[in-house]
Parts: sequence; structure tokens; C-alpha cells
Amino acid sequence: MSYSTSTRLLSLIIPLVLKLLRSVHALWKNEDRPTLPIELKEAEFKQNSAKVIASLLDTDPAKLKEDDIGQWLHVIRERGYILLGLCAPIQGAFSDLLESSSIAEAIMENLNCMEFRHVSKLIDLVLIPLVKNCPRELLGEWILKLLRPLFRYCCEDIFCDAWFRLLNEGRAGYCYYFGCPRGSEDNVKKFEDYLLLDLTRKVSKLLGVLASLEPNDALMRVDLQPLSTVKTASCDSKCASSNSVVGHSILNDCFEMLKMTLLGSWVDGEATLDAVPFCHALVQVAVATNNRKLRLFIVDDMLPATIKRLCDDLPCAVQQTIKKLSDQLDSSISKRASKDLLVLCEEIYKVYIHSQDFNAEDSDNENLRDPFKDWFARQKQELLVKASCAIPVHFPVKLWNWEFEEEFQRYLPTYIDILYEVDAMDDCPEYDYSDSSTLIKKLRPEFRSKHDINSLMDCHVWMIDKMVHRKLSKEYPKRRSHQLDKWLCKLITSKPYLKNSYESAMARLMENPTIDAKVSHLDVQDAVNMFYHAILSNLEPHFHPLVREGQKDFLIKVAHQFIFADETGYEPLEPESEDFPLHLQCHARSFIYRMKIESKYFEAREHVRLHQEFDNYLSSGELDDDIYCKFSSSETTEEFADNHLARGQFGSWTIISLDCLWRTELRLWICNAT
Repeated sequence: MSYSTSTRLLSLIIPLVLKLLRSVHALWKNEDRPTLPIELKEAEFKQNSAKVIASLLDTDPAKLKEDDIGQWLHVIRERGYILLGLCAPIQGAFSDLLESSSIAEAIMENLNCMEFRHVSKLIDLVLIPLVKNCPRELLGEWILKLLRPLFRYCCEDIFCDAWFRLLNEGRAGYCYYFGCPRGSEDNVKKFEDYLLLDLTRKVSKLLGVLASLEPNDALMRVDLQPLSTVKTASCDSKCASSNSVVGHSILNDCFEMLKMTLLGSWVDGEATLDAVPFCHALVQVAVATNNRKLRLFIVDDMLPATIKRLCDDLPCAVQQTIKKLSDQLDSSISKRASKDLLVLCEEIYKVYIHSQDFNAEDSDNENLRDPFKDWFARQKQELLVKASCAIPVHFPVKLWNWEFEEEFQRYLPTYIDILYEVDAMDDCPEYDYSDSSTLIKKLRPEFRSKHDINSLMDCHVWMIDKMVHRKLSKEYPKRRSHQLDKWLCKLITSKPYLKNSYESAMARLMENPTIDAKVSHLDVQDAVNMFYHAILSNLEPHFHPLVREGQKDFLIKVAHQFIFADETGYEPLEPESEDFPLHLQCHARSFIYRMKIESKYFEAREHVRLHQEFDNYLSSGELDDDIYCKFSSSETTEEFADNHLARGQFGSWTIISLDCLWRTELRLWICNAT
């Protein structure tokens, strides 16, 4: 077949293949979403696939076994992937045969429903050939349409969670995404480990292709130097162009949040060898663009993970998992990977650590020693110390994880920063934060710049949103009080004067409504009840207009005092463990508890409770008769107060400061009463 004939034939075949792939993918999608024939809409694929396929093929269901049909569909999918991948190297394929939107719809639409083996084949057979052979001028378009959904799925969804569970719980725990393999539990676990490792290798291979020298030649010319000396303007635009695939991917949010679990935390040597060039490119992009979020990932996540991987004797999740998977890992490849990781670690050290690590007293010895080796040895020793440190007194022993504690301590300054930012939003009750974009606009520019918050998908936005709603819930009583006060003032000053009619009072308030959208309409009825029962029932029993006209200011003062009698002052936003990621909540809870003990928070809270109890005692009327008798007694006020405290329930309290305060309060109360 000639070249022109084969390309014409492919131009007819590819659209049909894409439609077929979309249909096959939809069988794994949620049953209420597919736009497929009614037979497939109503089918539960796992249970009725043989019956459904048989009806579509006009075949006897008894002749078709479910496993055979599943294998048949897998073969269709794989051959479709192979066809697309083989088309990529054809000259002119990206302009004549392949269309980015159609392919993205066909293979990315149901990505989150795919099993790991399908994602592995998709990357290996389709995405890698497309990226390798895509013309330079089209790379940006294809990256955004294909790689953004892939990496967001891998970074934020099941893939990274599976690695996190494997590292920290011993098993990935997502049976469906491993294809529900059958057999003994040990064989199932080994099969799950194999599929997770295979997907990790394919993801790392794709990252290695992205970081290869040819598509990143503009980026590789950026000088590697300490961050403070880089002029970012020209580098930023250079990295944003499609000539730099890694820079273009980062600056266009292909990665919502980079995690080391995307790379398998360096557990697998084969995946590590492929991914290390990508990590070198990330360091280059961070230097060139001064991207704070990327820099934090490199310093606070990639670097600690690399050091842990290089510490063979460290009791950490990575080393334990390497031993667990030893029968599936090649030891010789792991040694080569360790060498590459050491080079990466040294590069990060030179860019971000060396200037801070340099000590003046060591300047004379600078040429006689290797500062990186000294620093690296100290880091390993510090990790060993952290791993063997004592568990805090109040921490549940079974839940202690020194790596989580280390992660929590790194994350704590950012959390405190966010807490202060939300607490400073004094105008937050005036805005509707149901729209997260409004919330982002209310953040101070310097805060957004410091934490690089530019998107609704930022990991900090959900935490800020949760804190704001917590703050709004505490603000609601205050807002309700102010609204009730406005309504009562309106009812008192309304003309003509209101008679004893709920309907007319409700109608009067609703004539020109000033109802806060955040306050329930049921509160209007509460305002009417207060107006009649709490304010007018005793002061204006006959509702005579002249009485209200002359006492209008007094009634408004009564209403104001009645509404705000129990209003509390400003309360700062308190930290809560639920603000943190789930695996850090226990460590956050322990830290908050320790801080409260050190600041004597619980003692202060008990003092407040006892003061309130003492205030209730004074206002209960139990001392009224004694105060009357004091007029005919020779006791001084101090003696009277001491006698009552001594025989009362508060006389046994031993804290001198509180006892003195109560005696002072009681004396003042007696003086006012007399």
C-alpha cells in the first residue's frame, strides 16, 4: 500500500477507533453518565456483561463467558491504543490524522474510572509516542489536553493515595483499580504491588520523556546558580513557552500539587532512573521562575524523601517498603538509582541549602573539606535521632509516626500563617464565600504571593474555606443580634403605632425589608415576640400612643440592652486538628493540647467557669435577706464578705488570686446593694 493510500485509509479508520474506544471506556464509567445505547445504560457491566454483549452481537449468551468478554474488551482497547501510538511517527500525522480534542475526549474522558493496568498501557502506547513525536509548535496544546488530566489524576487521586497507603499501611487498598484479581491473599497483594509498580514506571518514563534534552533545550541553557542571583523575567517567559515542556507544564498547572508519591517516593529503582532527569528539570524551572510553590516542593518534600531513600539503615516507610518489595525490585538498578539520587541531592543542596549552611568559622577550612558531604551526614544523623526520639506523653502510642510528626512540623508555619490570615478578615461576615473565587480575592496580595495561591485548586484554599465557615458560624449570633436590634427600633418608632397584632407588626417589618440574607426569616417573628412580650407587655400595657411617644428613647435603650445583654466580645479563631490532612490530625491534636497546657489554657478556662458560677451566685438573690440584716449589724463590709465566703461553696477554693477577686467582687456588690 502506498503512503498516500495508507494515510487516506487511516483518516477514515481513526475516527471510528476513537468512537469505539469511548464506548469501551464508558463501560467502566458510572452508570448514570454514559451516552450509550439503552442496553448498555441499563447494564451493570460486571454482572451482566455477557448478556449485554451477546444481545448486541445477536449471539447466544450461553456461548459467551464473562471472562472472555472482559478479555475481548481489553484487547480492543489495547489495539486501539497501539494504532494511535503507531500513527504518531508518521510524517504529517499531527496535522492530517490526529486531532488533539478528539483524542483527548476518547482516552481522557473516563480516566478516573480506569484500572491501573489500563492507565499504564495508555501512557506507554499512546501518550509517550505522542509526546516524543509531537511537532514543537503543537506541544503546548497537546500537553494541556492530554497531560494535565493525566497528572491531576495521578497527583491528586487514586494513584498517589495508593502509594501513600502502601507506604504507611502496608497495602494500597484500592481493589477496584487493580482489577479485582482472584486467588490467595498473598498472590492478590503481589499482583497489586506489581500493577502499582508498573504504573509508577510508566509515569516516570513519561516524566523522563518530558525532561529529555531535546524538548527542553531552552530551559537547559539557564545557568544553575543560587536563587537570589537569578533575573526571573526573561526566564519566566522562556519556561512558559512550549520550547520548555517541563516549564510549560508547571506554569500551566498540569500538576495541581506535586507529591513524591507521584514518583513512588523513590521505592523502585527503575522508575527512579527515569524520573530523576525530570526532577533535575524541576530544580532548573524553580531557579528560573522563582516559583515558591515549586521551591517548597523541592526543599520540603523532594529533598527529605531523597535523603530517606539514601539512608539504608533508617527505620522509615520507604526503606521498609523496599524490603517488602525486594522480590520485585532489581538490586543492581537500585544501586544505580542511588547514585543518581545522590547527584540530585547535591544539586538541590548547592542551589537552596549551601548559602544558609555556610558558617563563618568554617571559612578557613572551606577548601579542605566537602561541605555537601558534611551536610548530608548531619541530615542522616538528625533523621536517625528523630526516628528514635521519645513519644510525647499525651500521644497515643499506637498512632505515633515520627515521619508524620516531621511532616507536621514542616507544615505548621504555613498553617499558622493561614490561621492569622483568616482571623484578620474582619469583614468576612459581609461577603458570601460560597464562591471560592470570591474568597481568594479577599486574601491579602502579599499572603497570596507568599504562598503562591492563584487557583481554586490550590491545596490551601479548601483549608481557608473551612476556617472562614467556622468563623462565620461564630459570627452568626452577633449578626442576628444586630439585625434584631434594627427590627425592634423600627417597630418602636413606626407610625402609626402598632397595636397588639402580630400580623400588622410582621407586615410593617416586611414593607421595606432590611433583612440580612444570612439571617433566617424566622428571626423576624422572634423580633415581633420580643417587641410585644419583653418590651411593651409591662411598660405599655394599654399601648397608649402618648406613652410610647414620650418614652421612645427609653424603649430603644431597653431593647438594645435586652438584645446585647449576653453578647460576647471578639473571640480569635482557634486552631483545630480537623484543618489538617487526615494523616496529620492526630499529631495536630497532640500539639494543640500541649500548647494549651503550656499556656495554662485549661486553668484559665476553669477560672472563667468559676467566675461565671460566682456571678450567678451573686445574682441569685440568696444574699438579699442578709444584706437587709446588715443595716442593723455592726459588721463591716469586709467582715460580712469574709464570713459569707468562708461558709459558702467558694471558700474552699485555694487559689489566692481567685479568692481575692471574689472577695473584691462580693464587697463591691454589697456596697452597690446597700
